[in-house]
Amino acid sequence: MFQYAFGRALSLRSGARLYLDASALNPKKHSKYALDAFCLKAEFASSDKIKSVQTPHFALRKKLWKALKIPFKYAQSHVLEPKFSYNAELARTSGSAYFDGYWQTERYFDDFAPQIRADFRLKNEDALKKHRLYADIASAESVSLHIRRGDYVKNPKYRRRLYVCGRQYFEDAMQLARAKIKNPKFFICSDDHEYVRQNFALDDNTVLIDSSNHFEDFFLMMSCKHNIISNSSFSWWPAWLNPNLQKIVIAPKRWFTDYEKADYSDVIPAAWIKIPTGNLD
Repeated sequence: MFQYAFGRALSLRSGARLYLDASALNPKKHSKYALDAFCLKAEFASSDKIKSVQTPHFALRKKLWKALKIPFKYAQSHVLEPKFSYNAELARTSGSAYFDGYWQTERYFDDFAPQIRADFRLKNEDALKKHRLYADIASAESVSLHIRRGDYVKNPKYRRRLYVCGRQYFEDAMQLARAKIKNPKFFICSDDHEYVRQNFALDDNTVLIDSSNHFEDFFLMMSCKHNIISNSSFSWWPAWLNPNLQKIVIAPKRWFTDYEKADYSDVIPAAWIKIPTGNLD
């Protein structure tokens, strides 16, 4: 979603057409392409278009670099994200190019926020509103709370790089929400329901979202009036797309571990509240 938003804003800013490259997605290794659930304004690039701007034999060169550390030079039209934080020069790029990176900051697209929000409208929104919790979320001072564990905890590669928000962070965030919001009702979304049941008191004001797919989770979090996010784009985006002009969004100060050595100061929008992140428990 960050990649699309970056490209969409760049195309609006420069007048160039936007094409998506999903050729590297392997359903056996990654989630399948799923942005077709949204109302995007882009089309897939043909192999010829990709070859015209991407580094020649790029897939092979990447494999050789990973296996044997054989260096290669990127084509001038193949723009690699130089760092994780915002780069103003890249935001002004014009002409045909292949953009390769994460682009995880709203600073790349906040000047076209209305268009980006419209693009990320879910096509089956009417069906999603039939979820049994939607009416409650719409009528209450609802606060989504996203607890991301799963691969963050189980995958050693991710565990080294991605910080895991502990129970203390969520308890502190809920306490802050109670101080700022009158009669908040929390709706917890997580990929580890057992962890939630063992660590949080579920009652009439703290509800675990049961869903049949991740789009239901996404839509229900986005429909809440306020948001508590993890260091995950899966909760960042519902919070950003939340249309409530008076929303309170609480986010963790840490996004990565010290191992990653990345400048993530631009990830969290300035209007959101950042609080310390507790240790994993």
